[in-house]
Parts: sequence; C-alpha cells; structure tokens
Amino acid sequence: MLGKLAVRNTKRSLKDYLIYLITITISFSLILAFHLVVASDEVLKLSSGMGSFKNVLTFINGMIVFVICFLINYTTRFMFEKRSKELGTYMLLGIKKKSIACLLVIENILLGAAAFVLAIPLGFAFSQFVSLVIVRLLGIPKVIFISVSVGPIGFLAVYFLAIYVLVLLNLLRRIRKMTVHDFLYFEKQNEKKMFGSSRKRNILFGVSVLIGAGALFLWYSRCSFEKFGEQSTTTWLMVSIILLILSIYGISATCADMLLSVLLKSKKMKYRKDHLFVARTFASKVRTMSFTFGTLSMLILLSLLCLNFSSINKGVYRTSIELNAPYDVEVFDWTQPFDDFNEYVRVIDEDYTINKIMMYNVYKEPGHQIQNYYDVQFYDYDPVMKLSDYNQCLALRNMDPIDLKDHEYFLVTNRQLLYKVENNEAVQRIRFAGEELHLKGIDTKSYWYNMNNTGRFTVIVPDAYVQGLEIAEPHLIVDTVEETTSELEEKIRTELKHFLVVTDENGEQMQEYYRVNVRGTAIEEQNSMTAMMASICLYIAFILISAVGTILAVQSLSDAAKYTYRYQTLRRLGVNDRSLFRTVRKQLWILFGVPVICPVISSFSMLTSVNHVYQVMLESRFSYLFYFIGGLAIFFLIYGIYWMAAYIGFKRNISEERSNENWDY
Repeated sequence: MLGKLAVRNTKRSLKDYLIYLITITISFSLILAFHLVVASDEVLKLSSGMGSFKNVLTFINGMIVFVICFLINYTTRFMFEKRSKELGTYMLLGIKKKSIACLLVIENILLGAAAFVLAIPLGFAFSQFVSLVIVRLLGIPKVIFISVSVGPIGFLAVYFLAIYVLVLLNLLRRIRKMTVHDFLYFEKQNEKKMFGSSRKRNILFGVSVLIGAGALFLWYSRCSFEKFGEQSTTTWLMVSIILLILSIYGISATCADMLLSVLLKSKKMKYRKDHLFVARTFASKVRTMSFTFGTLSMLILLSLLCLNFSSINKGVYRTSIELNAPYDVEVFDWTQPFDDFNEYVRVIDEDYTINKIMMYNVYKEPGHQIQNYYDVQFYDYDPVMKLSDYNQCLALRNMDPIDLKDHEYFLVTNRQLLYKVENNEAVQRIRFAGEELHLKGIDTKSYWYNMNNTGRFTVIVPDAYVQGLEIAEPHLIVDTVEETTSELEEKIRTELKHFLVVTDENGEQMQEYYRVNVRGTAIEEQNSMTAMMASICLYIAFILISAVGTILAVQSLSDAAKYTYRYQTLRRLGVNDRSLFRTVRKQLWILFGVPVICPVISSFSMLTSVNHVYQVMLESRFSYLFYFIGGLAIFFLIYGIYWMAAYIGFKRNISEERSNENWDY
C-alpha cells in the first residue's frame, strides 16, 4: 500500500515540479557527458594538454554536486511544505511517522531515479556535442564519436547516491522533530519579520552597501601590473571576495524591507494600481528567504564571472600564440656554437619544406641601465640585438622594418611591463659603447617571450654598436612552408636530446627543453586550454543559472498554490484576468530581477578591473564590454526560459483554481 501511494504521489508531483525534474535531468546528463568525454582515449590523444582536463573536471564536479545538492534540498523542502497538511492527516489516521518518512523517501528516490535514467541517453547525446565543440576549438578536421562506458555511469551513480543520501538525511531529521500540529499548520506559519526596527535595517543596508563598494574598490586597486607582482595581492583579493559575499548577503536580507518602506512612505505611489499588493507579496516572501536570496545572488555572480572568463580566455588566444611562438621553429642555445644549429635544421628538413633560415645573436651590454627597471636578479647586463637582425625577424612576421640613425636606439618590451619604461625620463638617454644614445621608440607588438633569455626587453641598436660586445646567446629561427605540429618538437627533443641537457655545478643533469619552441605545439596547447576553459566555464554557468531559475520557478509556483485566496480576493474585487496576469508578471519580474542586480553590478566592476591586466592581450581595451554583453545575453536567455516557464505555470494554477471555484459554486 505504501509503495502504491508513493507511486501515485510521484506521478502527481511531476505536474507541479516538472521544471525541477527537467533541471535535475539536464544537470545529471551534463555530468555524465563530460565524464564520457574525458574517459575517451581518442579525445585525450587530441592534445597533450587534454590530460589535465580530467583532473580539472573532477574538482569542478565537486562544486557542481554541492549546487545540485542545494537545489534538490531546497525543492524537497518546498514539496514537504506543500504537502504538510496531507502528511498530518496521515498521522491522524494512525500512520506512524516512520512510515510517513519512508513514503517521502520513496517518492524522492523515484523522482531522482527517473532523472538518473533519463540522464543516461541525454548525457550520451550531450557528449557528442561536447566532443564536437572541443574538436572545432582544436581545429581538427574530423569528428570523434564518444562511446558509452561503464566508468562514467558509475561516477554518475556515485554522485547521485551522495546527493540523495545527504538530502534525505536532512529531510528525515526535519520529520523526526515535527508533531501532528506542526504538520497540520506548517503551511500557515506566520512569516517573521527579520528586523524589529527600521533603524537596524537601514544601518545594516547602509553598512552592506559600503562594504560592497569597499570590496570592489579593493579588487580594483589590486588589478594592475604593479600590484600583481606583489605577494600580498592574492591575500587582498581573497579579502575582497569575502567582503563582497558579506555585502551581498546583507543587501539581500534588507532589500525587501527597504523596498516596502520606500513604497509605504509615498501615498501616491502606494495606492497606485497594484503597487501595494506586489510590494507586500514580494516583501513577505523575501523576509523569510533572505539567506536563500543571498545564495542565489552568489550563484548568479559566479555564473556571470564564468561566462566572462570564458570569453576573455578566447579573446587572448591569438596574442598568447604570438607571445609564445611567433615563428615555426625557434631555438636558442648559449652552450653550443652556431654550427650545431645545423643539426636542428637537418631534423626539421626531414619532414618539412624549409622556406627560410635565420640566425642571430643576443649581445651583452654590461651597463645594464634598463635592466634596473625590470627587477631581474639573475642578469647583470642589458640584452642587445643589432638592427639588421631585428628587421629580418620583423620581415618573417610580415611587420614593417624600423630605421635607426646614429646615436639612436629602439626598445622592445612586453606590454605587461610597458609601464616601467613608458614616459620614463631615465631611459630617454643611455650610455652605450662610450656614446650617448637617444630613445627613438618603444614597441610591444614584435615582442615574444624567447626573444632573449631574460624575457623582459631587448635593446635594438645600429649594427656598428655591437662590435666588441660579448655574445650572450645565439638563436635559430626556421620558417617552414607547412604548418608545424607538436610531433616535430617531440622529435627534436628525442633526437637532439644531447644538445638540450646541461650539467650543473653539482654534476646533475637537467633537461632544458624550453630552449626549443615549435609554433604547432603552442597552437595545440593554446587550443587545449581554450577548449577546456570554454567548455568547463559554460558547463558551470549553465548548471548555476539553471539551479537559480529552478529554485525561483518552484518558489513562485508554490506561492501560486499556497496563496490562491489572494488572487481569488482580487477577482472578487473586480480585477479581470488581464489585469491579474499583469500583476503576476510584475511579481515574477521582481522575484527574478532582484537577485540579479548586485551580481550584474559586481561582475561588471570586477571585469572592468581585470581588464586593466588583460587589455594588453586583447584586440582592444574595450573588448571586455562585448564579452560582458555577450555573457549577459547568454545568462538572460537561459534565465528567461525559467521565467517564462514560471509565468505559464503560475497562470495555469490560477486558472485551475478559478475553474474549481466556479465548479464549487
């Protein structure tokens, strides 16, 4: 009998909590899809960087499981609240509390099992889409079919059991403490006002706003090249995040009372149309779920940051490749003469058509006048290139050459460190080879990390000025007709290993593979990073937005059933359906809109601050605005679907109650 009753109640719940079931199913299917992808050997073989995908995903899934657990627990509580009178009636009929608890457990397990079963085929379909996205981002012209395996399904089963064990234990704890009276009147418990006086509320609201503003200002102050190099930066950023969390929870706890107090002070506003009804309905709801509103705001903020970070990661793609490997093959070696570079050329020539070979020297200028501004501890010289070599490097990249007159020099540096020498009067004139040279210009576009081993800057001088200077390191650049791949770098490391191994002063051998850079490897690694970050960030954002949307939708649908008498009263007062549904839309706009305000403001401020660091690697200093707008568009697209589902369900519940009322009449 208990089993039949549980099955009947589960079928009845599907109608009211269809949004919840759909979200849980999609969440489980996404977890399965990503596990199927990382379990595929063909995907892992696409790139050496894909090996870390599994480790990152394991960490991310821990957070996702927590969010799903919060979602299921919250929805279960609403299901329990809605059916509390029914459960109290069971107790009056002599059914033991233990049997009622078993009934609820069976119902929740049946709902979860339905989501689990549906998630397997849906997750398989999603895995094909995820693999297609990864393949496209990696630039691989083939399609990889992801097969179903037992391991990922086993992981999903473990997550499923862990989530439902925690949720059901919490449900059983709540049932154990309740009496018959609690069950019968649980739905009609009076809402408690959180603040006894408006003064305390106003103080908390003001303090929360100030803390939030201070947190965003602190975040802004640490997002600069000058501060990023300091050890305390990470600590201050963590302090900023903690303060921002406190601020969001404080604002969420007071916003309803603040909204209502402002409305009630204005009689013109208060008695206009349905403002008073909407404001009181919203305030009564938020007063009892202020902590939940704060949590929802945090989830929205995290989802927006994930969307923005995914876009920025894709935005720095091209710049990252040009900084790491602007040429097909590049080698620098201070331990070997130029003649040994012929071995590198030989290995490359076996598999590729060589278009051009270039060798150049980086010289030591012992004055290290510019090195002082870069705080480099291990080098006591300024790295120097002669003008003819630098112009050849520019020609290989299809960049315009430069021209230097006597007593002029040019400076090439990283865009992130440009602030150290830009507008610096001390570098306008330097002493070089006994003469004074004037700075003609500073360039960051032609800089790459292995331009010299110091990795900071290079001084370009006319050829005559390098006479007599000591060679710091010889470089080889090879331009090939075909696009290089990571296999070439692996071949060089294997066949020319004796060139890339050095012995230190203690007699220990070290492999210095960083002295070889192949563009194909850099592209593959960057593609892997872009694919991982883009897919995982979108994965997190979708789960978080869906969780928030589901909670708010279930909340609104529960209110539609719980407070039916409010809408019946409005009808009896002469409010037609058109006006009533307009009131419902206002309620839902406020319910869905208020948790979004703080996250949107905070995410925009944080992204603007982070842009001070990333703008040097983006196409434009205003690119972040397009990323922010794009992230908002994705967010509101998914969020809007849940708003629309809540509105349709709300209308349906009101219409059904009206039909029942007419029938009773």
